[in-house]
Amino acid sequence: MPAAASITEQPSGLACWQGRGHAMASAHRHDDLEVNLVDDQPLTYLFGGALVTIQPGHAALFWAAVPHRLIDTPQNWQARVAWLHVPLARVLDWGLPGRAIADLLQGTPLITRHSGHPGREAFTRWSADLTSTSADLRAIAVLEIQAGVRRLLRTAAPAGDEARAVPDAVRHVVAMARYITENFREPVQVADVAAVAHLNPNYAMTLFRQVLGTTVHTYLTDRRIAEAQRRLLTSTATTRRIAEDTGFGSHSGFYAAFTRACGMPPGRYRRLHRGAAPGG
Repeated sequence: MPAAASITEQPSGLACWQGRGHAMASAHRHDDLEVNLVDDQPLTYLFGGALVTIQPGHAALFWAAVPHRLIDTPQNWQARVAWLHVPLARVLDWGLPGRAIADLLQGTPLITRHSGHPGREAFTRWSADLTSTSADLRAIAVLEIQAGVRRLLRTAAPAGDEARAVPDAVRHVVAMARYITENFREPVQVADVAAVAHLNPNYAMTLFRQVLGTTVHTYLTDRRIAEAQRRLLTSTATTRRIAEDTGFGSHSGFYAAFTRACGMPPGRYRRLHRGAAPGG
């Protein structure tokens, strides 16, 4: 399969649509709350070092700044899905319970199995209203979306790593991605990443790129940036301290990587969200 050069950085934005799930050429990230409502077939993501499967009739909520990718399974080419993206800045302004925000910013998808969550009809209405020429309908859609997210969060619980039949290549990459997720705050060497999958480093790096569409270095950097975003939103630590705590070797390196990934420096990112996040 062709490999992309890096994890795709997607623009943040309020959007709602429906369609069929399909395997993604590479992992991507965007600074939104993402909601997936799955209809008729399971949907499987490789998400931050874990395989997460959303079963039919279930919904998942997650902070999409963590790199994620739909993997190549027969179901992922068939699953009917409703998607919702809400910019994180808007979500933080909603005044959601602090615990719900903290759970989302930890980077683990939250799954709700409750039958009372918003259904496909609601997603269809939101999609139409958000693109309406009526400002009133657009405002109503935003209010309904906020209520829908609140309802989902009342019954959502962190997803567990799924033990399912997956190709050996994917299983090896899951092990390597999990190692990065658990150790990104420390110096991480290619040899250490390869060792957890019991693979030769050169082969391990090739496999990682084939499955995730990105290099170990880029995946590691993006995981560190996602954690830095969380710290900027939920703590008063200095950017220098955050750079140290998230595994960047220098403050200047952190500043450059963060600005490149987020389109603004860390200080501006924090000011943009100041007062909206719990503990920030």
